Amino acid sequence: MVLHRTNLRYEPVASVTHDTYTNSFNQELVSSQLVIFKDDTAYTDVVIVGKRVKFSISGLENPFNANYYNRLVWTSTDEEPNIKNILTVKVAPKTGTLYSSSNYENLSLIKQKINSDSPVYGWIQLESKEWAKAGSAIIKY
Repeated sequence: MVLHRTNLRYEPVASVTHDTYTNSFNQELVSSQLVIFKDDTAYTDVVIVGKRVKFSISGLENPFNANYYNRLVWTSTDEEPNIKNILTVKVAPKTGTLYSSSNYENLSLIKQKINSDSPVYGWIQLESKEWAKAGSAIIKY
């Protein structure tokens, strides 16, 4: 703190060192990025489990139930879900407390719809019927 003389009184004047400024600026930048990331926390995963494929979406903003969501959908393209690109669907239960959900399909069925090393896109249909993206993951079989 620096004291500055004014009319024979000493008043405090803020003094910021370069390190303090840099740390403060970096903290603001990190906080800003966290806020941006918070809006997009849901993520998609896809894994082969024996002869089945496990599709999952985690990091939902609210518990996966019918109060907040209609369904989760996994697609073979980055377009909103439609009859041509849907791989699997999980309808929201009436009650639920988990912030994630999974669905399984037979690998033989999925192989007919999508090639290995292709992206699978996760979608969330909100209770309001709007679609929100939930990232993507590569399927490998």
